[in-house]
Amino acid sequence: MSSGSYLSSPLSAARPNSRPSSRNSIRSGRSSSPIVTLQDETVALRTQMSTLKHNIRHQQAQLHSLENTMLRGPRPLPPGVFTSPPTSPAELGDTPPPPSAFTPPSHSSTSRISRRNSYEVLQTLAGPDSSLPLPRRESRNFGEENGIREGIPVGSPTKRAASPTRTLSRIPVSSVGNARTLAEENSDGGGGGQSLLNASTNSISSAGPASPNRRASFAPGNTTKVLADLQAGVLNAKNALENTKGQLRLSQRQVSQLTRQVEDLKEVRERLRLENEGLNNVVARKERLLQEVLDRARKAEAEVVSLKSQLKSETTSSKKSIREMEASLTDASARTQKSEREYVALRDSMKGLVDGFKADAAALREEMRKREEKVKAEAQAAAAKYAKLAEQVKKDQAAGGSTEVRKLLAEHRTVLKEIEAGFQTELERLKEGVDKSGKDSEQASKTANHLADELSRLRRMMRANVQNSVSSIPVSVIRTATTPPDAASPSTAPS
Repeated sequence: MSSGSYLSSPLSAARPNSRPSSRNSIRSGRSSSPIVTLQDETVALRTQMSTLKHNIRHQQAQLHSLENTMLRGPRPLPPGVFTSPPTSPAELGDTPPPPSAFTPPSHSSTSRISRRNSYEVLQTLAGPDSSLPLPRRESRNFGEENGIREGIPVGSPTKRAASPTRTLSRIPVSSVGNARTLAEENSDGGGGGQSLLNASTNSISSAGPASPNRRASFAPGNTTKVLADLQAGVLNAKNALENTKGQLRLSQRQVSQLTRQVEDLKEVRERLRLENEGLNNVVARKERLLQEVLDRARKAEAEVVSLKSQLKSETTSSKKSIREMEASLTDASARTQKSEREYVALRDSMKGLVDGFKADAAALREEMRKREEKVKAEAQAAAAKYAKLAEQVKKDQAAGGSTEVRKLLAEHRTVLKEIEAGFQTELERLKEGVDKSGKDSEQASKTANHLADELSRLRRMMRANVQNSVSSIPVSVIRTATTPPDAASPSTAPS
């Protein structure tokens, strides 16, 4: 098979654009798989290769049997050896007809044994069913084949031993050995080579002399005919050998080509096997994905059932919580209104406290200013008195009297101590009053901040409750909850 036939084989067809779907079956076996065609092609190739090998071995066995036949047959001797008379050119001109035109004598004569030419021997060895090409029966003159001159064999009762290293066809001994090995390995033919060898041996034994003195009884003309017949047989065997070698080379080329094709088919099979494995992996992956999807669907169904039951329970619990929130909203609205009223009262009282604190602080500052002015005036008067007293002391010292000055100085010190003690007592009392007023104002500020934080917290709670329950509370309930009962009185409304 050539590369063109390989490319046109069904294995090299283009791949289809779409793969067969595997949705209807898990790991489905495809009916139109190319692996079956590959196996059939491989079996056919193996059968053809075995047939060719069998034919080659059969032909090699036939060739081997022909070589044995030629080796066992008598060989021509050169002219002039022993008792053979030399052949003259005149005798060559009187050469008998070639072996193709030779007719064996009739069987009526009992003194001579019938003989066959090489063509009949080869045809007998090959058999009617053999495909071995036999040489044509052409007319050749004796002495034309390689210039070999015939001789007369010696009338010796012993035969010359056949040399295993020298053949008339000049075939190397290694080729003969390979042919013998192939013939021995041919187990399919059932001993066909041995039967051919037996047939060749029988034909040679039948063609041999009936008595040891038969060769000596032949005339030179008969010996010439026998040698010409044998040389024609050698030529035919050479031609058959060349044809067999040609067929062997052709068969070897076919075997190598088939081997390459088998390798290509193996590569195709490997590629198809890998592709099949890839498709099987894809199918398995899709099956796993489908199984995962089914598992997820089952889980989703179970979750849907559980969520439905949970929705029912959540609905009932939400309705119950809505009713509770409505009640808590009403309570919170009442508390909010109460807190707002308390906040208004606290705000008014805080405003009064702040105003009173501001008035007290202003009066205290005014009193402190007046007292500071009074203290400054008294200090200035005391300083003036001190300066006057100092001048008086200087004058007294200058005049020499010191008793009165000392007396006045003691009185001055006593007065200063009394004034200082009075100022200190008054300052402590004022400081206590200021501290008390500061503490009262700080306490009032803390109370106001606490009330403001509490009010903002209550407002945030009210807004959160209203936003959570506004979707489920009727509008009438919302209006009732958001409208205070004393909304008409502007004095109690939050600012």
